[in-house]
Amino acid sequence: MRWQRKARVGVAIFGIVFAIVVYAAIGERQTSTPAARPSRFDPRAVLESIGSKVQQVRLAKQDYVVEADRQLTYEDGSTRLVGVRIRIPDREGRDVTISGREAQSTGSDQKELQLVGDVKLASSDGFEMTTESASFDQNTGLLKAPGAVSFHKAGLSGEGVGMTYDNNNSILSLTEMAHVMLRDADESVRMEFTAGAATLVRHDHLELIGSMEAHRGEQVLEANHGLARLTEDEEHITFIELRGDSRVSGGGAFDSMSARDIDLHYSADGEVLERVVLTGAGAIAMVGKDGVDGRQFIGETLDLAFAPDASLTKAIGRGNVRVDLPGGVSAAGRSVTAQAFDGAGQAGKGLTAARFTDRVEYKEEAQGKNPPRSATSNQLVIGFANDVVTSAQFTGAVKFMERGGLNASASEAKYDPARGTLQLVGTDAGGGPRVANDQIVIEAGGIDVTLQGGLMMAKDNVKTTLRPRKDSKLPGLLKDGQGANVNANALEYQGGGGKAIYTGAAALWQGDTAIRGDVITLDQEKGDLIAAGAARSTLMLDTGASDGTAAEIRYDDAKRLITYNAPPPALTPLVPAVVAPAAIAPAAPRTSAAPSSAPAPALAAPAPLTIPAALQPHIIGTQGDIRADRIEIKLGAENGKADRLEAYTNVTVRVDVRVATGNRLTYFSEDERYLLAGAPNVGVSVVEGCRQTSGKTLTFFKSTDRIIVDGNEELRTQTKRGGPCPESPAR
Repeated sequence: MRWQRKARVGVAIFGIVFAIVVYAAIGERQTSTPAARPSRFDPRAVLESIGSKVQQVRLAKQDYVVEADRQLTYEDGSTRLVGVRIRIPDREGRDVTISGREAQSTGSDQKELQLVGDVKLASSDGFEMTTESASFDQNTGLLKAPGAVSFHKAGLSGEGVGMTYDNNNSILSLTEMAHVMLRDADESVRMEFTAGAATLVRHDHLELIGSMEAHRGEQVLEANHGLARLTEDEEHITFIELRGDSRVSGGGAFDSMSARDIDLHYSADGEVLERVVLTGAGAIAMVGKDGVDGRQFIGETLDLAFAPDASLTKAIGRGNVRVDLPGGVSAAGRSVTAQAFDGAGQAGKGLTAARFTDRVEYKEEAQGKNPPRSATSNQLVIGFANDVVTSAQFTGAVKFMERGGLNASASEAKYDPARGTLQLVGTDAGGGPRVANDQIVIEAGGIDVTLQGGLMMAKDNVKTTLRPRKDSKLPGLLKDGQGANVNANALEYQGGGGKAIYTGAAALWQGDTAIRGDVITLDQEKGDLIAAGAARSTLMLDTGASDGTAAEIRYDDAKRLITYNAPPPALTPLVPAVVAPAAIAPAAPRTSAAPSSAPAPALAAPAPLTIPAALQPHIIGTQGDIRADRIEIKLGAENGKADRLEAYTNVTVRVDVRVATGNRLTYFSEDERYLLAGAPNVGVSVVEGCRQTSGKTLTFFKSTDRIIVDGNEELRTQTKRGGPCPESPAR
């Protein structure tokens, strides 16, 4: 429009004029150099800032602060931080800083930071962890790294591949190839762990996952899974837990340990092993001394405690327990199995005692001249001194065995290995004290045994059975091939080939043969026997039973001789001898065929002091009723067969109705013949009813009326045996 064109022209003219006026007012204009534009760090960024700071606040508490030297924002909303630092203050009293060369925010809410280049987590308590790249989730506080990572804090350090750090709970997890070390102040490695994976719970424990292995000096620990308890300052390990196929070898007090699970407890400074607990088929082999293998412990569960000097102060085992005690030059190797054991000891001494219970079995190896020994019982208490067994006390259904020799049983048994002695007492369901070997069986209220040499002492109702053996003789007055029984109040048995001394109401018998006395002594080497003190015998001879009494009865096997003795003179009240034979029966006329008897004065000569008849040895049997100061029976080659009988001094023999007296009698069993002789100046006589025959020697026969006087035979036909004596005619 025309008016609009006119207006535009006017405005233009006004502008030109105004410019000229202004130029004239200020003079000539000075030209200036425009300011340089700042350089772009990343041309792709739509926004760049320097010295950025972002705070995240939860519930009015500052959780963390993200700082960066430079912040870049891109069109897609993502953020890039250069020289990034994530500060997490006051986390359980520790400030934590996570830093890296760069960080990139990702995720739908841009709350995840991907850090790359010299990524480090540093805690104010000295803990540091480094990796090349990691991600930090601002919502969860988790720092994750896919690659190699390492950490350290004073003596604690480690490395692995793949990592997650939970800052809220101070937990570091290594995903693969975990390797953790504890070092001393001089940087020497004190303990070292490797595993498929590991989790470090700060100030508490280190968990090792997947085929773990640990080294503690020369000691090696292995398991499928492990856990090491840390002190608060993370400088020491006070506890190690091994789980699954656990093994420990070398170092300290052990050669090796194995079990399904093993727990190792250390002192507060982590230097001393104080206790080990094994669960599931546990086995421990201790370090030996002087080139000898150490003790071994086996059980479903084992619990051992140690003093600072590594000496064993406690040992507990449960379930199929076995303890091996290796021997040496001066001690036999031993082992004990049971269902449970409890041991106690002292520092510097080791175990001093151990109790085994339930199905106990004790075994002892041969050592020197001692054969292997074993025992079973319900309970066993062992005493130790310097790791050597000093005593073993068995209780409940005890059975003790020595290979090739002794078998013993009792309710209780005390065994002294050093002395080789065994004491048996008590009765229970398994019976009372009993000892048996191939020579003898002993039952008594108490039995003491010396194993080396076989000495045994028994007391209280002793009952024994003697067994026949080729190298051990029973008295020949007993039958061959059969055992014999001996009872007494007490017994001293001196072993194979030695003596057995029975005292107090001693009685020996075999079938109907029996010998009794206050004391019976058997010599098993010679086959001899002595019964002393009110000795009595019942012998089954070929001619029949023979009963005898004497102060002492002896059997000499070499001579095949049984002797009945009177008491020793010092113990015998002596009296003047009765003039014999006139005192025995009234004189009777002799037959015309009889030789002249000895003159009366000779028969009446003064007699020496003699043993009273009540104390004389006395035998009654098929050979007659015989008394004398000493009587001997000579056995034949076959046991039980009597060849002859000898009687000495002050002899009196009764055969049916005949009574003979003299100084020496010999009886021949083969033809039942009696030979009677007198002492010097003293004759002999046979009195039969009212008839008396006298002489210096007499020979008569049991089954006939024949009498031979001084070598001349006399035939007696005028008087019947046992007939009454005729009265004297009236005067």
